Amino acid sequence: MGCRTHTEVFIRLDQSLIEAIQKVLREGDTVELIRQLNTLIACIPYDHWNAETESIFNVITFLTFKFSGVDVTSEVHSARGRCDLLVNTEQFIYVMELKLDGTADEALQQIKRKGYLAPYAGDTRKKLAVGISFSSENRKVAEYQIEEL
Repeated sequence: MGCRTHTEVFIRLDQSLIEAIQKVLREGDTVELIRQLNTLIACIPYDHWNAETESIFNVITFLTFKFSGVDVTSEVHSARGRCDLLVNTEQFIYVMELKLDGTADEALQQIKRKGYLAPYAGDTRKKLAVGISFSSENRKVAEYQIEEL
C-alpha cells in the first residue's frame, strides 16, 4: 500500500493490500487485520481529520473491507440493537463493534450483551466477535479483543 502526502487525500489501494485484507479475513488472522487497518489510517493527512466521532473509523474500516471485495454491511439491525460491521467470508462471520476512546472490552461485551451474533446461530461458519477501540489522539487502533462465540 502506498501513501502520498500533499494537500489532497490520496490513498492507493493497490492489489497487494486488497489481497492481504482478503487473506486475513478468510484465515481469521485478526492481528494482521489490525496492522493493515493501522497502516491505512496512518496514510490520512492530519489536517483532513475530524476524529471527534467514531463514524470516521467506521467509514474507514467499512470502505477498507468493501474495496477488498468482501461481503461487508454496516449498521446491521437485530432484535436488540445493531452492530457496527458484519463481515461474511466462506469460513467466518465477523461481528465488529467499534468504540472511540473507549475500550475493546466494552465493545466485545456489547456484542455479547445485545446478541449481535444470535441471528447466525444456525450457520456452520465460525463466528468471531471483534471489539475494536480507536484512539482519537493517536489515530489508530488502541486495542482490540476477539472472541469466538
